[in-house]
Amino acid sequence: MNYRLLTRKTPYKPNSRSGRPRVTDIRSDRCIQRMTAGQKMSVREITGASRLQISKNTVRRIIESAYMIHAKMARRLPLSTLHISKRLQWARNQMSYGDKWMAVRFSDEKNGTSMDLTGI
Repeated sequence: MNYRLLTRKTPYKPNSRSGRPRVTDIRSDRCIQRMTAGQKMSVREITGASRLQISKNTVRRIIESAYMIHAKMARRLPLSTLHISKRLQWARNQMSYGDKWMAVRFSDEKNGTSMDLTGI
């Protein structure tokens, strides 16, 4: 097979694709995916921001082809005053730990190394 391609008199050219030509190229697909991942933009905003004349369904298809799910983030409830006061109390308790920190051994379990603060 390779010998035939190399010894052929006419240059090798792949067959043209059948069907409708693509509206977007790979570069514009990546640009749309970057807009989706980096910013919180809706499909309609992305359609308007892109320089191409594409439909919302095309944008959805591009997003889905990148295994990205474009959905709004779930809203979180703000901390209640009780939780804020408990967090502040915990932080104040840790600040008053003082010299007891010298007895604490910190370890990096990923590398298996540890750091002892007694030698500092």
